[in-house]
Amino acid sequence: MARYRLPGMAMGVIVDGKVVHTRVAGELVAGSNRKIDNDSLFKIASNSKAMTTALLARLVEAGKLRWEDPVTRHLPGFKMSDPWVTQQIQVRDLLIHNTGLREGAGDLMLWPTPNNFTRADILAGLAHLKPQQSFRSQYAYDNLMYVVAGEVAAAAGGASYEELMRREIFEPLGMTRCQVGAWDRDLVGNVAQPHMRQGDGNVPIRADGERIPVDTAAAAGGIRCSLNDMLTWMRVWLGDELKTTTGATWLSPSQRRILWSAHTPMPLSQRQRVWDGSHINAYGYGWRLSDVDGSWRVAHTGTLAGMFSAVNLFPDRKAGFVFMINGDGSKARTVLNTALAKLIIAPDKLRSIDGYASELESNDGAATSQPPDTASRTPETLESMAPWLGVYRDPWFGEVSICNRDQQIVFASAKSPQLSGKLMRVAGAGLLVDWDQDDIDTEAWLNFTSTAQLFMRKVDPNADFSYDFEDLEFTRVGSCPEINVKTQIDQLMSRYDGPGPGASLLIVRDGKPFVRRSYGFANLNDRTPAAPDTNYRLASVSKQFTAAAILLLAEDGKLNLDDSLRKWFPSLPNVATEMTIRQVLSHMSGLIDYEDVIPPDMTQQLHDADVLEILETQNRTYFPPGKGYRYSNSGYALLALLMGKASGKDFATFLKNRIFIPLGMTNTVAYEEGISTVKNRAFGYSEEQARWTQTDQSQTSAVLGDGGIYSSIDDLAKWDAALYDDRLLTDKSRALAFTPVTDTDDPTVRYGMGWRITDEPIGGRTLWHSGETIGFRNVIVRYPEQRLTIVLLTNRNDPEPYQTARAIGNLLLK
Repeated sequence: MARYRLPGMAMGVIVDGKVVHTRVAGELVAGSNRKIDNDSLFKIASNSKAMTTALLARLVEAGKLRWEDPVTRHLPGFKMSDPWVTQQIQVRDLLIHNTGLREGAGDLMLWPTPNNFTRADILAGLAHLKPQQSFRSQYAYDNLMYVVAGEVAAAAGGASYEELMRREIFEPLGMTRCQVGAWDRDLVGNVAQPHMRQGDGNVPIRADGERIPVDTAAAAGGIRCSLNDMLTWMRVWLGDELKTTTGATWLSPSQRRILWSAHTPMPLSQRQRVWDGSHINAYGYGWRLSDVDGSWRVAHTGTLAGMFSAVNLFPDRKAGFVFMINGDGSKARTVLNTALAKLIIAPDKLRSIDGYASELESNDGAATSQPPDTASRTPETLESMAPWLGVYRDPWFGEVSICNRDQQIVFASAKSPQLSGKLMRVAGAGLLVDWDQDDIDTEAWLNFTSTAQLFMRKVDPNADFSYDFEDLEFTRVGSCPEINVKTQIDQLMSRYDGPGPGASLLIVRDGKPFVRRSYGFANLNDRTPAAPDTNYRLASVSKQFTAAAILLLAEDGKLNLDDSLRKWFPSLPNVATEMTIRQVLSHMSGLIDYEDVIPPDMTQQLHDADVLEILETQNRTYFPPGKGYRYSNSGYALLALLMGKASGKDFATFLKNRIFIPLGMTNTVAYEEGISTVKNRAFGYSEEQARWTQTDQSQTSAVLGDGGIYSSIDDLAKWDAALYDDRLLTDKSRALAFTPVTDTDDPTVRYGMGWRITDEPIGGRTLWHSGETIGFRNVIVRYPEQRLTIVLLTNRNDPEPYQTARAIGNLLLK
């Protein structure tokens, strides 16, 4: 008790068929001062299995079933994943852990409790659990088959498992405190509660309510008994004849021999060889069979969250012991099991508890691989998870949701509510679920192999096998329950909401506004809220308008896309001779970036004409024209000037007359200080030292062709509509704009004319462009095949809006 700081324990020893020692210590509930005694009830967990097989043996002797009966004789709907196994599996096979399933397969339908799985769910789920080895080939511990065995008993016995257990086991043997099925906690009383370690103390976990419900896993591990009951149980088994309290035969010795015969060989551990001197290890019907220092042992253990137990019988000596612990007693059980066995069988070989404990800890530390370090973890972001949010279904486990709850991505099981937790990103390792319940100590990695499938595995490979995440194969079956999708979008946009600079969001679906709203403020000085008609500086989103204007002039015959730049700008150096308008539109000209070569004496705000003046001095390129890609603001500034030369109208006037007015974009303007005004203007801001500072203009903000247009989401809705038909550009011109011309620095992105183009797993062909300048960050993302467009305009330097827009798109398209 002291070494392992256990909350409570009950222990008893039998020698020569008599109880020679009992010991109880600790409390039913830590800190309650309610003491454990010989009648305190403990969960005996898998020690229930021996009671289930005894019940079946009673039914065999009553002629109601045979061990060799096909399971389908009693449960016609029973199915395994292999039809041949379904037909061949017998009642005996349910009890000896050799059906071919993985160790602990399907245990997530049983634990953690409480959950909503029924025994019918378990029977149905078995058909979907895939075997890991061939039928009857090797040992792999299996709880589900014992649940099936309980249902076989019910079918053969004509009553529920619980009723049969009381009638055939508890009552005739006088096990008056044992409980199975539904019962009243306070009426029964004296019930030990499970605990977990917390710091230096113990805290209750999964405490019982006033009414204890029927345990779905009762036949595998759901019975509760007291120390006195367990000693009664053991004395029956150790008797020459197995008698009831009235002296009648309860079970024949022949059936005991069957239950205690080796049916499935089990691995023999090094510890068993060294500590116990064992040579044999096998499984009978609900009992483990081995030799300890030359004596035959019939035993079992029981493990549930916060409850550990062990039963050991030494039939040749009519001796045995039992103990039950209501805390984290894994190591304590191993040590005590060994010490008590030595005390009974080979006292001369008995070492101290401390000696066994120290060796156990040393051996475990050397033999067990360490779990991965997951301390460096951060909550997974909604933006990153957007493609995979939704409802997933596994054929046997049912549905889980991976959805946004209050800005946290949460995994939640529909049928096992305890399995709910937050998704965390572990640096350099992956994505895991951090369970909300502290007593669920086995976290799970998540692996999304595609947008439609999800697989899981234990973070710690050495963790309890009942967390059989490896047997799960989820397929996405739907979207997250509508908190609704607009609420999810608001959650994605929450960083823009509040007292700081803001944003305006437009979502157009099938030609109609789906979301049209704004967040935060357009002007912090006078506290003007952002609105759908707020005009933001578009920065490089302006390039699509510059490109469209050039294509209009090509349609008009005013220029040819293969014209040399020097045809229009003879003052450019000779290197521009091979540069064409087409190359400039797709950033393949090789022009030098003007921002990098601004003369020191040019301190005023630059205009497009200043860019030309700078480029006239640059008789070099980054690569031969047409032979590479480099994003070029220089080229689009020249295109604005070229537009004036070809049309006879300056850039701002041409756009107004040919694009903005025809489309009804009445508030959109190529802004020129002192010449034009920006209605409903948003001012740009940057966060500096945790404060917002107005950073609305820079030295390059007056250059128009590469980023000088102001517009609103209301006007950009009209622009988006025009890109679906020929009201502005012909089919040929739109095809030129939207067809990839060149690769870019990003291998997933290509560039057309004023548009970036990607092929997305969700949404297909995607046309987009972002824009960033001092105090503004914007993006327009179009999924033309899905008739979906997202426009996000912001007057702040952070966060980056493209990922938010993509996350919104994924929410709407998945």
